[in-house]
Amino acid sequence: MTDRSPKPVAHTTVKPEWIDLYGHMNMAYYVLVLDELGHQILERFGLGAGYTQAENRGLFTVDAAIQYRKEVREGDRLRVELTPLRFDDKRLWTRVELFNDDQGYLSAVMEQTALNVDLGTRRACAFSEAATASLARLFEQLPPS
Repeated sequence: MTDRSPKPVAHTTVKPEWIDLYGHMNMAYYVLVLDELGHQILERFGLGAGYTQAENRGLFTVDAAIQYRKEVREGDRLRVELTPLRFDDKRLWTRVELFNDDQGYLSAVMEQTALNVDLGTRRACAFSEAATASLARLFEQLPPS
């Protein structure tokens, strides 16, 4: 399927083990999908596992607000889109949207704040020059909405 959005995207399919007794994806798995696919997208901009391995720093979520809009069910193909909102010297704010890719509807939205953390000290720290350049590329490709 061709992506319908110019935003950075990632895909997955609802697994049987994610289904709860109501026959739809359990709320905890929405967070899992939004988080994991959001990390996949950030990796493409130099802010994922490669960043952590190279700089011993990582993005820790310190706040997340999730809106569940419409259910998804087993086998549904999902698309996650990431929109950068803003960043400063230590924080990144993003909006991550989950779509039913087959039917085209918005299923859930997560807005989150991530803090750049030095994994040696476990304390917040400023983004390095390389990380700041990566963030600038992300915002340049896709200006905040």
